[in-house]
Amino acid sequence: MKRIKTRMTIGIFSIFLVSFIVLMVNIGANQRIANNSQSLLKDNFPSVKYSFEMFKILNEINNDIIAPLSEMIGYESEDSVQVSTKLYLTDFEQNLNLQKNNITETGEQELTESLQKAFDRYKLSVLNTEYSNNYSAYYEKYRNLREYILSIHDLNVSELEQKNEDIKCSALRVLNIQEKLGIVALTLLSILIFLVPFLLLTPINKLSDRMITFYKTNFNKDIDIKSNHELEKLEEIFEKIVLETSKPDQKE
Repeated sequence: MKRIKTRMTIGIFSIFLVSFIVLMVNIGANQRIANNSQSLLKDNFPSVKYSFEMFKILNEINNDIIAPLSEMIGYESEDSVQVSTKLYLTDFEQNLNLQKNNITETGEQELTESLQKAFDRYKLSVLNTEYSNNYSAYYEKYRNLREYILSIHDLNVSELEQKNEDIKCSALRVLNIQEKLGIVALTLLSILIFLVPFLLLTPINKLSDRMITFYKTNFNKDIDIKSNHELEKLEEIFEKIVLETSKPDQKE
């Protein structure tokens, strides 16, 4: 009985172990993909968003400045332009501060510092209305600021594309590993599912065969077994042996 219990324990543990290994590999692989995907949203996407907002605000400021110079029809007074421009500058600075707190890539720190310096020069030029008497000097500061914004944007977009490609390659490798591991695990489980009942029932079947042999040898009778269930078959053989041994001796 101990051997049967041992075989049963080993069989169940083996099935559990194979299933556990497959589960852990799948969890680890999926977690790795999830972590790589998270880095896209946490590291690079915010910088792309901030740089896009700064670029958009810079265009709005420039439009406010260019409009009066171009004598656009229906444009508001210079005072109202200055108010809206100051609001845009504040919004720009807020996005710049957010960008300064989201440095994740090599070279991004230097670009952001240069962007801050370029913005300080541009802001001073705008507030001093340099554009009204020296537009070329103003435009140079505007162009310089725009280039730094685009550099930060392009750097993070490039990293996004590279990381996205890495995630795709990683996902394909994971899927390949999972496919191969799944085939191996399925094969092992199929073998175990076949072997466990065989290993458990072999001692019972051997015992049944020995008892049938004993019955035929000692009672000179064929034994008729009605059940196909291994334990019921063993029980039926045992009952027949007990019945035969309990009969009174026919010798007189």
